[in-house]
Amino acid sequence: MAKDELSVYEKVERCLFMSPQEAEKYLTLNQLEVKNRLMLCTSILMNDPLKQDTELVNFLMGGCGGECRPISQSQAYRDMAALRKIVGSIQLSSKAWYRYMIVEGAKQGIEIAKTKDDAKGIAANLDKIGKYTRADKEDDIFDWSQMLPPVLEPTDDVTVLDGIEPIENIEEKRKQFRALFKKGMANSAEDVKADE
Repeated sequence: MAKDELSVYEKVERCLFMSPQEAEKYLTLNQLEVKNRLMLCTSILMNDPLKQDTELVNFLMGGCGGECRPISQSQAYRDMAALRKIVGSIQLSSKAWYRYMIVEGAKQGIEIAKTKDDAKGIAANLDKIGKYTRADKEDDIFDWSQMLPPVLEPTDDVTVLDGIEPIENIEEKRKQFRALFKKGMANSAEDVKADE
């Protein structure tokens, strides 16, 4: 592969959310199949962020539930590496995303605890939600007294600005610009009758 040439996964990532008809213009048949596999796995991960990699590898090796042809284990792991990169850039793997995952897991824990009539389990999961959403703490209030307005000294001297040089014969330049624009205005202006 040439140094500036895109890899299969980079090409697929650029076309990931295009319609199949539009993607056909940019991708080969093999690359379209990779795109289909990654789209299926991306939608699974977005719906169930706690899905294990081994489950997705088995899903890929099994032909994505009949949607694609089965692939080897090594190909499935290459697809998983690309998938993690794509999903990671979608979710940006920030603290907010991890908080979301923890809260979603705790919600599932609450549902399981409800089916088992486990009050302690429900309380423990609610405690986790409170801890990770900081619901038990007051919101940080911005201290406006610490914010100082900038000190600006009005001036008409442009030399105080960095990178601005004074213009020689500025009045002469202004006259030239006025003449240029008035001449252009006279050539392009049209009289229009008002609609009544």
